[in-house]
Amino acid sequence: MDTTHLLVTDLEVDTALADPTVPLAVRAVWQLLWESEVRPDEALALDVPDAELGDRIVVIRDAKDGDLFETGITASAAGLLRELIGPRAEGPLFTVDGRRLRRAEAAAAFRAATGGRSLHALRFTRQLKERDRALRSATARQAEEKSA
Repeated sequence: MDTTHLLVTDLEVDTALADPTVPLAVRAVWQLLWESEVRPDEALALDVPDAELGDRIVVIRDAKDGDLFETGITASAAGLLRELIGPRAEGPLFTVDGRRLRRAEAAAAFRAATGGRSLHALRFTRQLKERDRALRSATARQAEEKSA
């Protein structure tokens, strides 16, 4: 199965995340998808109290499998979320013009910023890179064990 249409490069993501013409809420969603285990619909459903930035976690209250879970976020994602939240203590985490950001908006903006890449490409590429790193690490461990 050809999945190249689901891949996005680091340069494409870095360029999109640095684009000041893209609303902060949209860029924050992209960064969260790129750097964490959060799915697009889970991210967009987050409310401000779900972001526990001091602990660098977000709490997913209605995960795909129906469970509640916490997932870690990077320092850079936490910083972007902190900027996005500002003084707010409640309400939707990702807002544009005072309303919750919609998936179609985040996806359309990502396609425009990356020449047609899907929003899912962020998660798919990250997962692929993680599997590749794990495989390389396991291979290196096996090589060390054989030489020891």
